[in-house]
Amino acid sequence: MERRRADLELEALSEIASTLSHASDLNKALTSTLTILRLLLGMENGTVSLFDPVTGEVFIEAAPEMSDAARILGRLRPGEGIIGRTFQTGMPAVVPDIAEEPLFLDRTGTWLDLEPRALLAAPIRDGRVTLGVLTVDRPHRPEPPSYDRDLRLLAVVTAMVGARVRLAQLESPRQREAPDEAPAVPALDRFPGVVGSSRRMRDLMALVARVAPSRATVFLRGESGTGKEVLARALHEASPRAGRPFIAVNCAAITEALFESELFGHEKGAFTGAAATRPGRFELADGGTLFLDEVGEIPPASQVKLLRALQERQFERVGGSRTLTVDVRIVAATNRDLEEAVRGGAFRLDLYHRLSVVTLDLPPLRQRKEDVPELARHFLTVLNAENGRRCELTQDALAALGACRWTGNVRQLRNCLERAVVSSARDRLGAADICLEVTGSCRLEEVSGGVTLAAAALPAAPAGVAGTAGRDERAQVAQALARCGYVQAKAARLLGMTVRQLRYRVQKYGIALEQL
Repeated sequence: MERRRADLELEALSEIASTLSHASDLNKALTSTLTILRLLLGMENGTVSLFDPVTGEVFIEAAPEMSDAARILGRLRPGEGIIGRTFQTGMPAVVPDIAEEPLFLDRTGTWLDLEPRALLAAPIRDGRVTLGVLTVDRPHRPEPPSYDRDLRLLAVVTAMVGARVRLAQLESPRQREAPDEAPAVPALDRFPGVVGSSRRMRDLMALVARVAPSRATVFLRGESGTGKEVLARALHEASPRAGRPFIAVNCAAITEALFESELFGHEKGAFTGAAATRPGRFELADGGTLFLDEVGEIPPASQVKLLRALQERQFERVGGSRTLTVDVRIVAATNRDLEEAVRGGAFRLDLYHRLSVVTLDLPPLRQRKEDVPELARHFLTVLNAENGRRCELTQDALAALGACRWTGNVRQLRNCLERAVVSSARDRLGAADICLEVTGSCRLEEVSGGVTLAAAALPAAPAGVAGTAGRDERAQVAQALARCGYVQAKAARLLGMTVRQLRYRVQKYGIALEQL
């Protein structure tokens, strides 16, 4: 039963997130949200009330089970009734039996003829600002049930609703000025580092342009190498926080023992080796954006500590007692299936809810192949500057790049071009110079004109290198180092091995030690 409830909550939140992201009309988005809560979770008679700064009243914006005539009557002053009190205090409320609650006014008359009901009210917030109140009810029970789980779920729903309401408020002046004009597709040069003019990318960046001005937490999903950090930086640069820090954290690279210290900092003497007080990443990102990459790799014990920081924007340094408060916008990313991790118990459901307020899916490169030539030219310009070269791509090279499946996505494309730039003696790079993927992952499809290119023009490594005679292996390593100007990281990529594996061979064969 517990597992079934968790699955329904996950399904409801997924449907709500999709509805709020794609519905163009605010009232329709809110009405659909309340309908989803009723159909999947049995939360009935839902209402969303918003504050009108002109009249100073809280009015019912959406109520799918209420007539329009009744909805018009539902206007309250802040502090008036359950909804007004919830809006004024910014705190959730539970009324076990609304028939016995003197604060419940029922000006709409909706609950007059119903059996006893329990009412749950949750504030709709955007940061520290309360925008309205969401209410739902359930049948009253004689024994006092716990509504903590319902309130936690509604807190996530209202966070998503708050972000959508704020977006509507930001967009409304432009809609009044030009009601008949379609929204302009943003120019991609507004977003530093983002390259591509395909329809998939333009749709994605149009959504980024809408989300960037808000404070909403953003969840980036996509395969490895699709450019999640690039998109996170673009989101930061397009936001009002652009002048403040952008701090990136690779959660997979932090051990469980150091996770709390890395994120929240520590006081001097908090543990062995803590010789001085050190601020954490949350403090460093204050006023700006904190990018949590590979968030699906966070150890279960650390997820609890992160959840509190996301909910309250408050934390204590390790070894400290003073509570610190920060203003940080969270952008998280993963290439894992977090829904499956939640079902398997490896990732907390409540943390997943907190992270997925606005979800953006990054398309793999194979689904936007029309962007490959533009990406290739962009990377070639960067690599030429880094390596002092003046390389350019021929038409057959571009055809070969367009035929590659790019299982490693944009990162693989860049590595492929870097390998060509550092290893080719020619400035005009043809099909024979590129896509020499030593990992064998770049399987080419049929190129127009009947031209195909072998994917593994270099021997596979480390297995291929290790399998050769010592003399041949030494020559290959020495040649790669020479081609890369003795930059070991580049030589390792050229050979398809790690830097550590390369250094082992350098030491083993005593290669050009005086030049390294």
